[in-house]
This record gives sequence, C-alpha cells and structure tokens, in this order.
Amino acid sequence: MSKVLVLAVVGVLSVSSASIIVRLVDAPTLAIVFWRLTFSVLFLSLISLRGISFKCVRGVGIRYVLVSGLALGVHFISWVESLRYVSIAVSVTLVSTYPVFTAVESYFIFGERLRFNQYLGVFLCVLGILIMSLVSGFDVYSSYGVLLALVGSVSASIYFLIGRYVRRFCSLIEYVLPTYSTSALTTFLIATSLGVDLIYYPLSSWLFFMLLALGPMVGGHTVFNYLLRFMSAVTVSTLVALEPVGATLLGVLVLNELPCPTVVLGMLITVLGVCLVFR
Repeated sequence: MSKVLVLAVVGVLSVSSASIIVRLVDAPTLAIVFWRLTFSVLFLSLISLRGISFKCVRGVGIRYVLVSGLALGVHFISWVESLRYVSIAVSVTLVSTYPVFTAVESYFIFGERLRFNQYLGVFLCVLGILIMSLVSGFDVYSSYGVLLALVGSVSASIYFLIGRYVRRFCSLIEYVLPTYSTSALTTFLIATSLGVDLIYYPLSSWLFFMLLALGPMVGGHTVFNYLLRFMSAVTVSTLVALEPVGATLLGVLVLNELPCPTVVLGMLITVLGVCLVFR
C-alpha cells in the first residue's frame, strides 16, 4: 500500500473521529466546543506564530474575521448539540452538506453560475436529507437534531465563503488563527453567561478535548493539505466528503450504533450529491 493511500485513509478516519470523540467525552456542548477551539488556537500558535503578520487581516477588514468566527462557533455548537438528538450517520451527513449551501450562496452573492453537475448534486443532497429526515421521524426530539445539524451546515458554509474571500489576501494560518480565537472567545462568553462549567472535568474529558483539537485537525485537515501535493483538488475534496461514511463506520465499531438501511441509503445519496457539487 502506497504512502499516499495510507495518508488518505488516515485523513478520512481522523476527520471522521470527531463525532465519536464528542459522544465519548463527559462534558456539555459549550465546554466541548470551547476547549476544542482553544486547544486548536494554542497548537497553531506554537507551530506557526513566529514570523506571521496579521496586517492582511486588518487590511481586509476585521469585521470579516468577527463574522467568520461567529459562524464557526455556531457551526460547532449546533453540530455537537445535534449529536445528542440524532444518530451519528444523520448528524455528520447533514452537517457535511455545507458545500451545497456554499455553492448556492456563491450563486446569489458572487453571481457564479452553477454547472449541471452542481444542480444535480444539490437535488441529490435535498433528496438524501429528506430521506434521512423521514426516517428520523417527525417528533420534536429528532426534528430538533436535524435542524441543528442543518444550522451547523449553513454556518460552516458562511465560514468557508468568507474564508474564500479573505484567503485571496492572507495565508491559511493568518485567516484561521484569528477566526478560531474569535470563535473561542464567543463560545467562552456564551458559556460563562449561562453558567456552564469550563474547568472541573475528569482527566479523561481533558484528554478527549485535546484529541478533538489535534486528531481531526492534524491527522485530518493537515494531512489533506499535504495530499494536495500528490492528488488533485477534486480527489482530496472527495476524500473530505467521505467523512459521513467514515464516521458511521466508526460509530458501528466503537459505539455499536448501527444505522438502518434507509438512513444508509439517504447518507450515500447525500454524499454522492456533495461529491458532484465539489466537481
């Protein structure tokens, strides 16, 4: 097995592990999100702060960073919370539809025309979402989880859409570091205002907090960026779209959470739709 293929598998499994870790950690949603973002900021600062100038962010406009950080915070909070109401397969699949919303937003904001395959991808995503929503039922509990996952998807699309604009003037770290910091601060303010404990957790929870920051980020997104040297952007994007499949498989192996065949069908249709939007 080639090095590139091994790294591709590691990348998919790493990003797919986030939902499993969230299920395992004994902490409320706001604490999970705050420490994931905080440890991510600390790690990025340690490895890349030297020599980085943030003048480009000030030049582009700090308001973009603030809005992007807020959107990222909403994404994490709503997605993590959705895992308490619906299955991993449904939650991760729905939140992974953000490229569809990004494509639609780009059409209305930037006037970018959608290609036929993107229209088809949007249709398949909507079809897959409807199938999974019907299986989840119309009770308030499941419907709330579906809504949270979709909110997480829309907010993620806003984060990536702003990033697409800012990245014209800034490097990845110069954009991500202040955005993560803004998101962490926003989550901290919300948590403290609601009286959520952010400190007193068992050692196992702290280990999961760090794993949540380092695993999906280093083993996932960093590996994907490295693979761009050997694979096309379309291929790497397709690997990213496989996160729902990886998360579902890990859910079966680790948590014994086996989705019903109809959910699997809806998930595969949605993943296919996302892949078409990427191309």
